[in-house]
Amino acid sequence: MRAVSLGKFVLAATCLALFAAAAPLASATSFTMSTTNLTGVSNVGTVDITDSGTNQVTVTITMNAGFSIKLPGGHIGFNGPTALVAGSVGGLTASSGASTYSGLSFKQFDSGSNNVSQFGNFAFDYSNIKGLPKGSGVVSADSLTFTLTASGLQASQFTGVVFHFCTASGTNCGPQTGYTVGTPLTEVPEPGTITLLGSGLIGLAGMIRRRFRG
Repeated sequence: MRAVSLGKFVLAATCLALFAAAAPLASATSFTMSTTNLTGVSNVGTVDITDSGTNQVTVTITMNAGFSIKLPGGHIGFNGPTALVAGSVGGLTASSGASTYSGLSFKQFDSGSNNVSQFGNFAFDYSNIKGLPKGSGVVSADSLTFTLTASGLQASQFTGVVFHFCTASGTNCGPQTGYTVGTPLTEVPEPGTITLLGSGLIGLAGMIRRRFRG
């Protein structure tokens, strides 16, 4: 009887190991927005793209001090994915200081060859954010976050990001606007995914060890 039970444990361990090897790890791709079309201006912010669900990623744009992302009239472009559409965007939210502006949307979407003259073509372009409070005067923000959902979408697919920025922090844009482009840093697995798989294997190993002792 003990041999049969032990065999089941070994089989379960083997199946879990195979599952762990085959299952794609949740990942995150980060971009440092270090290049701009403005003379003497660089390192304006970062873009983090993380797997947040099946066929879904979360995009978080965080501006460095002295810069903001342009909202009405602004553009955000991506290279890498192949299946983005206008309806891919959800949860578009802008923040500056203690103020948060939710329920926003992009007025325009273009796919195909969308040329940013300084940096070449980007496959998908979301532009002209709308939904800000009327009369608020808000035209830029210190951070922006939203989800993108499309068939097979993963953070590891993104190879390029470009967006329209302002040369001042806060909601009033600044004396100048420009475009910034980033290249991805090394893709890293999400810690939670590794911990989950590791905990499962360790727990199963402990069960097998106790069976041997018994």
